[in-house]
Amino acid sequence: MRKFFFYVFLGGLGLFSATSVALEYYPLQIVFVRPATHTPVVLATGTPDELAKLIFTIVEPPKNGVLLGFPPELVYIPAEGFTGTDWITFLMQATDGTIFDYGTVQLRVLGPMEMLAPSLRSEGSLTFSGPTFAVDSYRFDFGFYGRFTYLDTQAHATWDQTGFSSFRTIARIELEGDWPSPWRLPITSTLTFSPATLSLTSWTVDARTLILGWNLSYYFYYSGANPQTDSYATFTAQGSIDRYTLTSRTKFATLTPTFAEWTLNLSGPWPFCDCPIKWELEFMQRKLGFDHLGFTLKDIALPCPMCQVLQIYLDVRITFTTEMKKVEPSLRLWSGLLCARPLINLLSPEEGFGISGLEVYGVEIRCDLPRGYKTRFATSFDPAKDADITGYFHFFEVIQLEGPVVPCCGAPGWWQLSLYFQRTGGQLFGLGMTDIVLYFPISREVLLNVRLKTGLVDLDNPTKTWILAWGWKALF
Repeated sequence: MRKFFFYVFLGGLGLFSATSVALEYYPLQIVFVRPATHTPVVLATGTPDELAKLIFTIVEPPKNGVLLGFPPELVYIPAEGFTGTDWITFLMQATDGTIFDYGTVQLRVLGPMEMLAPSLRSEGSLTFSGPTFAVDSYRFDFGFYGRFTYLDTQAHATWDQTGFSSFRTIARIELEGDWPSPWRLPITSTLTFSPATLSLTSWTVDARTLILGWNLSYYFYYSGANPQTDSYATFTAQGSIDRYTLTSRTKFATLTPTFAEWTLNLSGPWPFCDCPIKWELEFMQRKLGFDHLGFTLKDIALPCPMCQVLQIYLDVRITFTTEMKKVEPSLRLWSGLLCARPLINLLSPEEGFGISGLEVYGVEIRCDLPRGYKTRFATSFDPAKDADITGYFHFFEVIQLEGPVVPCCGAPGWWQLSLYFQRTGGQLFGLGMTDIVLYFPISREVLLNVRLKTGLVDLDNPTKTWILAWGWKALF
């Protein structure tokens, strides 16, 4: 198992775990599709708070069908009469811009009752560090895919520096019905075992369907280590009414279902004017009572006759809890290619409610260049906010350049260069670390990746001057 400070890879499942509940994402998968049907494509699962820590970008949509919904939960509809293979390529990033992974979904559109020869999948990575070129970690994952009429099966085995670390089996079946409208219900069951202890690590069940335009899903998680306390189930309904989107999510904790929390999200255009303003509302009720209410207004245009081509937009988020009220404004200055955002806090008095001042703790500038290239500059004026802006508490400033790699054999890639700066020390202008990431496809089925960090790469081991990781993802 490959471990990092914020996330872990478990076979083909990436686990971002900041709490006891893990966020799982799927950078390489095969999805079997029946012609003229709506097929769910799930890029990640997790709580709303966990999913909010990731930004998904569809680098290449499918060419022989359409995608509905918003990442990480999508619906694929193949073009009429199409059978064969389609593809989705996507990028996963943290909110600070750091690349988490680069993923591919192979969509296999099959005819009725059509079976398919087994497919194999391989993932692997090797991590070295210097100056001694020591092997820090390695991981090899091998998988099997098979389809038998309406049953999809998978098996995955993982080896790393600790040995045979994980074995996982996945089975997926489909139920169908015609009332109140035609529907399909794919049900996926996943069993994960620990070969070292010959015990069950976890069991998950995921079921989702589309009825009358609404996405309905059920997710059950069973913990092998702590079945009673760590197991849970969630019900989610997502759809739209006119121009407004609604998402309702209910969570039940423990094996004996006990209500844990209910979250309601509403969003849509501002109904009181013909303008680009959008609004979002989030309400959460926990077992012990009211948790929070959040309301956000986005894209409020501020008049500026002297700005000419420069447009100024304001976003405001207001959060209420039983203990406090928080107002978080966000300004954006946009000129077509360049978007600047001063990072500000509203200060509250020590007693009571109100606003006692304004604090600018940083600034972020983004620029979208031709051909899909992007730049980002962010700096923090407050040491306590460094980690929020750069992703590292010991760096206060970051410059990022990224963009697509020239497609090879029809498959796109991605690269990113990040420069991190310290307040004191460093080499050139306080440069503390360089991070280079490259995802390069050599075919539709094979993707290579390389990542090189130099400089202050490990605070716990200052003698370590660089880290080199390379890996691959392949379907056969």
